[in-house]
Amino acid sequence: MYAAQLQGNKKIRTEIKRAAENGTPIFAECGGYMYLMNFLTDFDGTAYEMCGVIPNQAVMTDKLQTVGYVAATLDRDCVIGKRGDKIHAHEFHFSKEVADAAGKIFHCEKLRTGAKYFAGYADKNIAASYLHIHFAGCPDAAESFVAACMSNP
Repeated sequence: MYAAQLQGNKKIRTEIKRAAENGTPIFAECGGYMYLMNFLTDFDGTAYEMCGVIPNQAVMTDKLQTVGYVAATLDRDCVIGKRGDKIHAHEFHFSKEVADAAGKIFHCEKLRTGAKYFAGYADKNIAASYLHIHFAGCPDAAESFVAACMSNP
Protein backbone atom coordinates (compact mmCIF):
# COMPACT_ATOMS: atom_id res chain seq x y z
CA MET A 1 0.00 0.00 0.00
CA TYR A 2 2.88 2.38 0.70
CA ALA A 3 5.40 1.19 -1.87
CA ALA A 4 5.54 4.57 -3.65
CA GLN A 5 6.25 6.38 -0.38
CA LEU A 6 8.90 3.82 0.57
CA GLN A 7 10.58 4.23 -2.81
CA GLY A 8 10.32 8.01 -2.48
CA ASN A 9 12.35 8.08 0.73
CA LYS A 10 15.67 7.52 -1.00
CA LYS A 11 17.61 8.88 1.97
CA ILE A 12 16.50 6.14 4.37
CA ARG A 13 16.87 3.44 1.69
CA THR A 14 20.44 4.61 1.08
CA GLU A 15 21.18 4.70 4.83
CA ILE A 16 19.83 1.17 5.33
CA LYS A 17 21.92 -0.17 2.45
CA ARG A 18 24.99 1.65 3.76
CA ALA A 19 24.41 0.25 7.26
CA ALA A 20 24.12 -3.27 5.81
CA GLU A 21 27.33 -2.82 3.81
CA ASN A 22 29.11 -1.48 6.92
CA GLY A 23 28.25 -4.57 8.97
CA THR A 24 25.39 -3.24 11.11
CA PRO A 25 23.30 -6.23 12.28
CA ILE A 26 19.90 -6.18 10.57
CA PHE A 27 16.93 -8.41 11.32
CA ALA A 28 13.72 -8.04 9.30
CA GLU A 29 10.38 -9.81 9.22
CA CYS A 30 7.76 -9.91 6.46
CA GLY A 31 7.29 -6.29 5.27
CA GLY A 32 10.81 -5.46 6.41
CA TYR A 33 12.06 -8.46 4.43
CA MET A 34 10.36 -7.13 1.31
CA TYR A 35 11.70 -3.62 2.00
CA LEU A 36 15.27 -4.93 2.07
CA MET A 37 14.85 -6.51 -1.39
CA ASN A 38 15.71 -4.83 -4.70
CA PHE A 39 12.11 -4.24 -5.76
CA LEU A 40 8.53 -4.61 -4.57
CA THR A 41 5.77 -5.01 -7.16
CA ASP A 42 2.37 -3.83 -5.93
CA PHE A 43 -1.10 -5.29 -6.57
CA ASP A 44 -1.37 -3.25 -9.80
CA GLY A 45 1.89 -4.60 -11.22
CA THR A 46 3.97 -1.47 -10.63
CA ALA A 47 7.52 -2.20 -9.46
CA TYR A 48 9.08 0.08 -6.85
CA GLU A 49 12.73 0.29 -5.89
CA MET A 50 13.42 -0.79 -2.32
CA CYS A 51 16.70 -0.91 -0.34
CA GLY A 52 18.68 -3.30 -2.55
CA VAL A 53 20.16 -5.23 0.37
CA ILE A 54 18.65 -8.62 -0.55
CA PRO A 55 19.06 -9.69 -4.20
CA ASN A 56 15.43 -10.50 -4.85
CA GLN A 57 12.02 -9.02 -5.60
CA ALA A 58 8.67 -9.43 -3.84
CA VAL A 59 5.43 -9.41 -5.82
CA MET A 60 2.06 -8.80 -4.18
CA THR A 61 -0.64 -11.31 -5.12
CA ASP A 62 -4.41 -11.43 -4.78
CA LYS A 63 -4.15 -14.84 -3.15
CA LEU A 64 -2.92 -15.60 0.34
CA GLN A 65 0.44 -17.32 -0.13
CA THR A 66 0.75 -18.89 3.29
CA VAL A 67 -0.62 -18.69 6.79
CA GLY A 68 0.10 -20.66 9.92
CA TYR A 69 2.57 -21.62 12.60
CA VAL A 70 6.03 -22.79 11.64
CA ALA A 71 8.84 -24.67 13.33
CA ALA A 72 12.04 -23.38 11.76
CA THR A 73 15.64 -24.51 12.16
CA LEU A 74 18.54 -22.22 11.38
CA ASP A 75 20.57 -23.59 8.48
CA ARG A 76 23.73 -21.74 9.59
CA ASP A 77 25.04 -19.22 12.10
CA CYS A 78 23.63 -15.72 11.76
CA VAL A 79 22.70 -12.66 13.84
CA ILE A 80 19.74 -14.45 15.44
CA GLY A 81 21.43 -17.68 16.39
CA LYS A 82 23.55 -20.67 15.59
CA ARG A 83 23.06 -23.44 13.07
CA GLY A 84 20.56 -25.94 14.42
CA ASP A 85 18.74 -23.46 16.70
CA LYS A 86 14.94 -23.84 16.69
CA ILE A 87 12.73 -20.83 15.99
CA HIS A 88 8.99 -20.62 16.68
CA ALA A 89 7.12 -18.37 14.28
CA HIS A 90 4.10 -17.83 12.08
CA GLU A 91 3.61 -16.66 8.51
CA PHE A 92 0.86 -14.64 6.89
CA HIS A 93 1.51 -12.94 3.58
CA PHE A 94 0.02 -12.10 0.21
CA SER A 95 3.34 -11.68 -1.56
CA LYS A 96 5.82 -14.07 -3.08
CA GLU A 97 9.46 -13.89 -4.01
CA VAL A 98 10.23 -13.72 -7.72
CA ALA A 99 13.18 -16.07 -7.45
CA ASP A 100 14.76 -17.97 -4.64
CA ALA A 101 17.77 -15.89 -3.69
CA ALA A 102 20.88 -17.66 -2.58
CA GLY A 103 21.37 -17.56 1.15
CA LYS A 104 18.20 -19.23 2.46
CA ILE A 105 18.44 -19.41 6.24
CA PHE A 106 15.56 -21.52 7.57
CA HIS A 107 14.45 -25.12 7.16
CA CYS A 108 10.74 -24.73 7.90
CA GLU A 109 7.95 -27.12 8.70
CA LYS A 110 4.34 -25.99 8.81
CA LEU A 111 2.85 -27.28 12.04
CA ARG A 112 -0.63 -27.74 10.56
CA THR A 113 0.30 -29.64 7.40
CA GLY A 114 3.86 -30.88 7.87
CA ALA A 115 4.91 -29.21 4.60
CA LYS A 116 8.66 -28.56 4.50
CA TYR A 117 10.49 -25.78 2.68
CA PHE A 118 13.44 -23.40 2.83
CA ALA A 119 12.81 -19.74 3.63
CA GLY A 120 14.38 -16.40 4.38
CA TYR A 121 17.74 -14.90 3.65
CA ALA A 122 20.96 -14.42 5.57
CA ASP A 123 24.34 -13.01 4.65
CA LYS A 124 26.97 -11.91 7.14
CA ASN A 125 25.14 -9.36 9.33
CA ILE A 126 21.63 -9.77 7.86
CA ALA A 127 18.82 -12.18 8.71
CA ALA A 128 15.40 -11.69 7.17
CA SER A 129 12.34 -13.70 6.22
CA TYR A 130 8.56 -13.74 6.02
CA LEU A 131 8.53 -15.43 9.43
CA HIS A 132 7.14 -13.51 12.40
CA ILE A 133 9.25 -14.85 15.24
CA HIS A 134 7.79 -15.37 18.70
CA PHE A 135 10.76 -14.28 20.80
CA ALA A 136 9.13 -15.35 24.06
CA GLY A 137 9.24 -18.89 22.66
CA CYS A 138 12.86 -18.59 21.56
CA PRO A 139 14.59 -15.98 23.74
CA ASP A 140 18.02 -17.18 22.59
CA ALA A 141 17.28 -15.62 19.16
CA ALA A 142 16.62 -12.23 20.77
CA GLU A 143 19.71 -12.53 22.94
CA SER A 144 21.81 -13.47 19.92
CA PHE A 145 20.62 -10.41 17.99
CA VAL A 146 21.27 -8.07 20.92
CA ALA A 147 24.76 -9.58 21.29
CA ALA A 148 25.42 -9.01 17.58
CA CYS A 149 24.31 -5.38 17.96
CA MET A 150 26.48 -4.88 21.05
CA SER A 151 29.55 -6.24 19.25
CA ASN A 152 29.09 -3.79 16.37
CA PRO A 153 28.90 -0.26 17.82
